[in-house]
Amino acid sequence: MFQHHDLKGTSLPDQTLSLTYDDGPGPQTLELGHYLFTEGIPATFFVLGAHARQRSDVLAKLVNWGHCLGNHTYSHPGLIALYESGGNVLGEIEQTDRLLRQFGQEEPLFFRPPYGNWRRQQAATNRDEQVSVIAEELNRTALADRYLGPVNWDISAEDYNFWKAGASAEACAEAYWQEIQFVQRGIVLLHDGSEDPTIARKNKACETTRRLVPRLKEAGYQFAALAAALRSPILAEKEARHQSSSQPGLVSKR
Repeated sequence: MFQHHDLKGTSLPDQTLSLTYDDGPGPQTLELGHYLFTEGIPATFFVLGAHARQRSDVLAKLVNWGHCLGNHTYSHPGLIALYESGGNVLGEIEQTDRLLRQFGQEEPLFFRPPYGNWRRQQAATNRDEQVSVIAEELNRTALADRYLGPVNWDISAEDYNFWKAGASAEACAEAYWQEIQFVQRGIVLLHDGSEDPTIARKNKACETTRRLVPRLKEAGYQFAALAAALRSPILAEKEARHQSSSQPGLVSKR
């Protein structure tokens, strides 16, 4: 089901992180996925259908390495603006859903809306409304039984701004290190691609992750699969299956 509230990783133990990557597959996704696999870290890749359509080989390898694929729409629109303009919100998700089905992943699949854009803002307070018109619309469709969302995040240092500015992976990793030290736990938002081709070409997600992971492990951090991070009753069976497989759901420092 699509929830009205954001799903985050606040129930994770201290010093436990779930790594998620948006907007790919991008130029470094294959190298990144393999690196995380060698480190025993199960990540979630929220893919754009427009990118995934041409790179199904990359998605297949991510799944083979024990990673999870999530739906991030087809073309990365703000869903509230799309809805209010009469656009096809369902179509954005269905197009990417058709691409993901071929990989036989366990349901529910995860959904993350672009920009975390899920609820209208109240005009008087500038705060989000309690009810999501997007959730209401999607829960009237067949996708409701196949998905869990909206998956939000707890930690972000806005890596896309580093790539936009042409900054170094070292600077980006340091910003994430500082943010993680402050928050201590939760779902981490990174990007292995972009809807903007110029920013996508500058992406340094793999170098950033390579700099960050050893430092985090040395400091005693653990890494959880997204199913474990959300701690939803819907995911209890999925989490148990994941932890009993060759790719662990929770990975201790090496």
